[in-house]
Amino acid sequence: MMNILFDERLDGKLVQRDKSEVLTDLQQAVPEMTLLHREEDLRPFECDGLAAYRVLPMLVALPETLDQVQALLKRCHALSVPVVTRGAGTGLSGGALPLEQGVLLVMSRFNQILNVDPDARLARVQPGVRNLAISKPQHLTASTTRRIPPRKLPAPSVATWQKMLAACTA
Repeated sequence: MMNILFDERLDGKLVQRDKSEVLTDLQQAVPEMTLLHREEDLRPFECDGLAAYRVLPMLVALPETLDQVQALLKRCHALSVPVVTRGAGTGLSGGALPLEQGVLLVMSRFNQILNVDPDARLARVQPGVRNLAISKPQHLTASTTRRIPPRKLPAPSVATWQKMLAACTA
């Protein structure tokens, strides 16, 4: 089986897992984390900003803590269930498209701006932060303020830019 994200020649054979068994296992491993599994709940996560490709994930995980992320990743690794990480879902490069037999790890609840140094043009943020949040006036100084034309596309999250940079340098 091959799709635009999973190539068995590179990634190995995709193990087929029963959705209800994976759900039960993850609910037991991380009981306080929100796990979406019904089709109507999964539908909003079938694509990111690139709506041309749509795939319903097996499950969607919405962690709120790093401990939840770690526990989820450990269990998915033990079950051989692939995980696709998604920031705010604004990507236009297709880097966060879910896998039908995988878990979509949605990091949008990690949306804190940790530190902004406008003079150095450096920001430390969590993956769910949208770029517009960093561009707000409270993060700018007189030396960095400039007029930026309005965007016609949705403002990508920082996670989107990281994926795009990784794709361009690969």
